[in-house]
Parts: sequence; structure tokens; C-alpha cells
Amino acid sequence: MKKFCSIFVLNPLKALPIICFYALARLLPVTISSAIFGKLARLLGPLVKANRMGEQNLELAFPTRTKGEHREILKGVWENLGRIAGEFPHVATIAKKHVIVNNKEVLESAYKSGKPILFMAGHLGNWEIPHHVVIHNHHAIALISRPPNNFLVKKLFDWVRFHPLTTIFFKGTEGSRQIMQHLKNFGALGVLFDQRLSDGEPLPFFKHPALTATGPAKLAKKYGALMIPVQVQRLGKQVKFQVTFHNPVDTTGTPQEIMTTFNKLLEGWIQEAPEQWLWLHKRWKL
Repeated sequence: MKKFCSIFVLNPLKALPIICFYALARLLPVTISSAIFGKLARLLGPLVKANRMGEQNLELAFPTRTKGEHREILKGVWENLGRIAGEFPHVATIAKKHVIVNNKEVLESAYKSGKPILFMAGHLGNWEIPHHVVIHNHHAIALISRPPNNFLVKKLFDWVRFHPLTTIFFKGTEGSRQIMQHLKNFGALGVLFDQRLSDGEPLPFFKHPALTATGPAKLAKKYGALMIPVQVQRLGKQVKFQVTFHNPVDTTGTPQEIMTTFNKLLEGWIQEAPEQWLWLHKRWKL
């Protein structure tokens, strides 16, 4: 009976607000949806407990900046996060009409190389956009996802992200096996490498050790994959983005050296627009 209630009563009740939010954002024009949810998040975000974690992270990364500057950055972080939520139903359209693609030749060259590819991006700008840019240019790509516990929310996400050129691998033992087979078959994989991984290695990030996943570098070395840094920037407070495909990173070093290079690259991207990075998680917890 308890399981029945959880599946057929609690799950629908918990999923309903998310489905309603998605429906509203989808009905609104993308510019309006982005602006409305961005302003709401900017107003309400600083009241959320996670805001304190953001303050602590900014104190570590930017110790010479004032608390007032940290607070302003965090307001921008919340606004960017709200905008991402408002843009979620429209990302395919955004990738076609609202994105400037830099170094497109790097993207094309990677697929022509015949090698497996790891597109390495961070939680910057709107991180849902890069894989849409890839499939808009008629290339297949796989993504790694953590499935929501709520089966209705999972169904919604599966439906939103469905595309014939997109494959989703879920985190876990089976997902890891599928990822290795995918790279062995010379596939392309999108990786968000910038979040804390409990079994990661403490590598420098803004001059402090941060648990960093070395798995992507190990996979690249094992399968001879190209590791391409992908930078996403929101241009102003609007639905306009710049996606830059940087030249592949040298993978002759150790996995630790390779991922330290990516952490350094990410630092530079963040410093250009600190309000566009997701400061709200426990990045420096060891």
C-alpha cells in the first residue's frame, strides 16, 4: 500500500508543480519566459540556504573582493539560473536562432577525425545549449544524466531531450559500461566536468584543492579520444549566447595533469563572467 501511494499519489503530486512550470515556460515566448523567471530567481534566490554556500565559495575564489561584490555576483547567479529554467523548453530554438558559434571548424574537424570525442563543458551560461548546437549541425552526441527519482519528471525530461541524434546514459554501473562501449565505437560524449565528485582527486581550482573527476581524462587516454573544451557565455541579460569550441587539449600527460588544465581553463571562463557559473554547490568540500 505504501509503495502504491508513493507511485500513484505522491509522485504525481510532487511532479505537478514541475510540469506546470514547464508548461507555462513553454507557452511564453522565450525572451519573456527567460526574463520573468530570471527576475523571480534573482529576488527569491538570496533567501535560499544554498546562497550561503555561494558566499563561502566566492570568499575562497575571490578573497580580495568585498562582501557586497560577492552578493551582487550571487544575485546574478540566481538570475542566470532562473533564466536557464525559463529557457529550458526552448533550448532547441535558442541553439538555432540565438547562438553565435565560434571555431565551428574545430567541431567539424573533430567529427571528421574518426576519433571518439569528449566535449568538456562547465555549468556556465546555459549548459543545456552546446549539445543542441552539435545536433543542429547534424552530428550525433551522447549525454550523461542523473535520472530524477520521480518517474513522471523523468518521463518529462526524456521527452524534452529526445532527438534522434541524442543518446542519454544514466549514471551508474550500467551507464558506465554503455559510455565505454560508446567511446569504443568512436562516439561523441558531452561532459560537465566542474562539479564536486566524492571519489574525485583534490586538484587545484582557484588555488584551493577541489575534488575533481579524473574519469574523463582516463577514458580519453584509454580510447584515444579528443578532449574539446566548450565555453558557453550569455551575452548580457538576454537570450543570446556564444558557444566556443576550443582546440583539443593535449592528453599526453597524466589524468591529474589533464584535469588540472581543464580546471585552469574553467577559472578563466568564470573570471570573465562570474555571475554565470553555478557557485551554489560544495565545490571545495574535501
